Amino acid sequence: MNLARTLGISLEVLMGHRLRTLLSSSGIAIGVAAVVLMVGAGQAAEQDVVGKVRAMGTNLVVVQAGRFKSFGGRTHQVATFTTLTPRDVDLLSRQLPDISVAAGLVQGAVVARYQGVRTRTTLAGAQPGVFSIRGMTASSGRLYTDADERSLQRVAVVGPTVVTNVFNGSDPVGRTVELNKTLFTVIGVASPRGQDLSGNDQDDVIYVPLSTAMVRVFHMTYIQSILIQGASPDVLSALPAEITPILRKSHRLREGKDDDFSFQDQSQLMQSEKDTSQAFTLLVGSVAGVSLFTGGVGILAVMLISIRERTREIGLRRAIGGRRRDIMTQFILEAGSLSGMGGAVGIIIGIAGNLITCHMLKWPLVWPWSATLFSAVLSMAMGVAFGLYPAMKAARLEPATALHAAG
Repeated sequence: MNLARTLGISLEVLMGHRLRTLLSSSGIAIGVAAVVLMVGAGQAAEQDVVGKVRAMGTNLVVVQAGRFKSFGGRTHQVATFTTLTPRDVDLLSRQLPDISVAAGLVQGAVVARYQGVRTRTTLAGAQPGVFSIRGMTASSGRLYTDADERSLQRVAVVGPTVVTNVFNGSDPVGRTVELNKTLFTVIGVASPRGQDLSGNDQDDVIYVPLSTAMVRVFHMTYIQSILIQGASPDVLSALPAEITPILRKSHRLREGKDDDFSFQDQSQLMQSEKDTSQAFTLLVGSVAGVSLFTGGVGILAVMLISIRERTREIGLRRAIGGRRRDIMTQFILEAGSLSGMGGAVGIIIGIAGNLITCHMLKWPLVWPWSATLFSAVLSMAMGVAFGLYPAMKAARLEPATALHAAG
């Protein structure tokens, strides 16, 4: 039997009922498009999470002045303590050789004013080590130093969004900005960092020395967190156990009393975000699977209708010597062609949707080749599987019975 000729006949038959062919293959197309789109978007989202976590700092452990719990894949603060101080940063830096850099941090919302412009932004009071931990540089001017920190200098490093919102895009270096009624001199513009894991703009931030922020802006005696960069990735898992006794002794916590601080590292953040992303991908993937199954049922129904309409054709072919195997092959090829066309359209839609999604959400562009190949193979397999019963039914028709039924 000439398979190419049989395939050509199958395509002619399908094109003779274009609307029916379109509707029956649409279920397969929707399912394949959903698989390609969701796998591609899921992989892009994971890469985006990895990039944002790394932007927070490499080999990073964060000591936080509070207690946190995870709800629905997100971490929320359930208690706040006021015992973490800059002195703790110095103690950890001196006593732990596994620490490369440590920096205290406080932050909060402030009102920034400059020449009639008034806007709310985030003020981060941080020790200079934060720039090294987060890999930040100055795109204009300079970053503040330990000398600025020790002398409570009223200097500021602004993010690119602040430049746009407060200074109308002009270079702010050397200008004076008012932050909660305290005047600061802008000495630098920070390199762009994009959004964090929560979608907050990390460029809409003004950095000032920690000591200055605590005394002149927030009027605080404690810090909110300590960013700690390990000397290497290998020491991260051991750092919490090394840090805990030092901080407990500094905070004078008796034995049996709970810690008044918490730890968070990059692996926890990344795993939390990945778990949420994977759960969502699994949910939508299940819907895509149902759509594929529905498309397969549609092909089954169309093939059964086709057999009923072509009973005379089948009888004539059998009467002039057509073998059951030939009849079965043709109907399987028709079912496979239906699912193949739906799969091809679904792949095109899925890849286009993936491109649009990554562009709109500003995710890294990921090409889901494995999902595309899997979807193509699965769609063909679904078509053949659901077309097998109609093909067997057509092949079992006896010539006399088929001609009599058609007559």
